[in-house]
Amino acid sequence: MKGAFHDVECAVREDGSCPAGEFLDALKAGRWDLKRSRGPVDEQLGEYEWFVQAIRVWAQTGEPQYRDAVKALEDGIWEFRHGDIRLTFYDTDGKGDYTAKLPIRDHAHAEAPDSLFWQIPYFDRRIRLGHAFRKVSQKTLPSDLEAAKHIREEDLAHDRQNCQDPG
Repeated sequence: MKGAFHDVECAVREDGSCPAGEFLDALKAGRWDLKRSRGPVDEQLGEYEWFVQAIRVWAQTGEPQYRDAVKALEDGIWEFRHGDIRLTFYDTDGKGDYTAKLPIRDHAHAEAPDSLFWQIPYFDRRIRLGHAFRKVSQKTLPSDLEAAKHIREEDLAHDRQNCQDPG
């Protein structure tokens, strides 16, 4: 999704899969995380629409829909948050590199001091969606943090491979 501030894309794993795309497709069909339900879940269509709108707002404005719609996790990994569902994201230069964007703790260091969301730093143009998970405890599980970092590394390696000069 291309916007005024960001181009939001799904991260690509080493095997060519796109976990975020698979999540959104399954959510739209009411078939995501069926271990917790007995069949297609109609409510998932509303959740799908929420995530698409959240991504659209981020792409267009560089800001979340509302304060708790995004949160920093660790090492430049962030998440879109809706209910107990999380969708990780990070930014990249598109050439296989990134600089971890961390939340701004001091208003004096804010890049957008007049914004309601001054704690959110400026991100690179390209935003990559990582993977989705259910929040099952107060803190994000280490396994979900590691999965997000692993997907980012595979995606960045994919970018580096595709940016190599063939000659």
